[in-house]
Amino acid sequence: MVIRGGTVLVGPPATGRFERADVVVAEGRIAEIRPSGATAPEGAEVLDATGRFVLPGFVDAHHHLWQTTMRGLTAEWDLMDMLWSMRLHHTALHSPDDVHAGTLAGALAALEAGTTTTIDVAHVITTPDHADAGVNGIRESGIRAVWAYGLATPPAAESAFPSERHRMADVERVRGTYFPADSPADLPTGPSADLPTGLRTGVRTGLRTGGAPAARVVMGLAANEIGSVPWETTRGEFRLARELGVLLTAHTNVFGGPDAPREIAWLRHDGLLGPLQLHAHATSSTDEELRWLAESGAAVASTVETELQMGLGHPVFARAMAAGVTVGLGTDIQSNNSGDLFAQMRLAMQCENGRSAERRLASGGVGALRGTAVRPRDVLHLATLGGARALGLGEVTGSLEPGKAADLVLLRHDRLYHRPVTDPFATVVLHCGPGDVDAVLVDGEVLKRDGQLTRRDAPSVMGLIDAAARRLRDAMEREGGPRLDRPDDLPERLAERRAGNLPDWAV
Repeated sequence: MVIRGGTVLVGPPATGRFERADVVVAEGRIAEIRPSGATAPEGAEVLDATGRFVLPGFVDAHHHLWQTTMRGLTAEWDLMDMLWSMRLHHTALHSPDDVHAGTLAGALAALEAGTTTTIDVAHVITTPDHADAGVNGIRESGIRAVWAYGLATPPAAESAFPSERHRMADVERVRGTYFPADSPADLPTGPSADLPTGLRTGVRTGLRTGGAPAARVVMGLAANEIGSVPWETTRGEFRLARELGVLLTAHTNVFGGPDAPREIAWLRHDGLLGPLQLHAHATSSTDEELRWLAESGAAVASTVETELQMGLGHPVFARAMAAGVTVGLGTDIQSNNSGDLFAQMRLAMQCENGRSAERRLASGGVGALRGTAVRPRDVLHLATLGGARALGLGEVTGSLEPGKAADLVLLRHDRLYHRPVTDPFATVVLHCGPGDVDAVLVDGEVLKRDGQLTRRDAPSVMGLIDAAARRLRDAMEREGGPRLDRPDDLPERLAERRAGNLPDWAV
């Protein structure tokens, strides 16, 4: 295939430039980026990119796809509402069919908006059937993804995982069924002596490391909330991910205030920080904690829309970047946020520019203003190569370079609200949106063409997601409604549980 006549962002977005060029795709990879107008190879399909930017596909570094079943439900909620109503009650209402519908629809909505790679943080696995539904939903969509098996057990009347051993047996089953290794040489040699008994069960031949480097969907792990389970369990989860060589994601340093838990410091104390870790939010992190993340090779996912609304604190992405941390942007939850990276880029850039300007105004008035702190190019990097690196996929995707996967987007800039194009980076970030995404390719497969999805027709998927939403809304009403009255002492309850689960040195 030759993508001809477009304005191509060549190289890493942070340092690259837009050029009139053709992109040659062969066997799912970018074979060549060459001057526009060269003769196409014989028999090659030609995709006309006239009036289009050709960009690396966006990369979403933190997303709970299953929550797409509840789009818009949490628009007025704060963090405590989310914990009480969603995590502690409504998560358990999801059937496997609901998980499949939410995951599939969420992934397709992301593709429709130009996101070619995502992580699905699947904290909804109540039974093995829920896990199967999530994996199948994301694979059906065609998106590139890290599917992060949620190790937390949603509260339910009768859990299919009464112990760590049962949960790890299902991790083993999912790994062996959907994410087989390339060869027996990739198998770990476990068990690991320093893992808790319940976790040792998983470190066997069924739990294979890796999977083909070019596999479109790979497995990761999503840890329990730190302090919600015994510290030995947390230690085991982090060490298991390290032994398996898979990405582990965790919500860390989310709570603000004078008594904010110092979760990153606790992990460092026990030698648990390291590469192939993605710390979501991290909003209450100190400069020292961000430096520790950078030194360990861990990454941060900043979900600006959630963080600003729900009281997680000011987004940390700019401070983290300044500390040398790899950072990506995430959409987090389609129950609350827009599921596209355009909104996240714009909001991230301007909220940080506002904070920077406020500091300058406070110290020296308008005469102290010196341009902006964050440029369109900076947030485009976060939404592409930054996110890919955060997911451990920086060598696979995130920029248009020969040898990388042909994960790319054709973005229209031929409408009145785009013109004139004086700075392509500004046009992409400030003047484009999901409706301008004309074509999307993943591994060279065209998943959106002429503005239409190719694998699944939108009306049929809308039928699935609408039916799931009705089922869930009815179930919520039987439980007292979507936004349940929460106890006034919920923060104290959470702190008490956390203290009971942490070692003495952390309390």
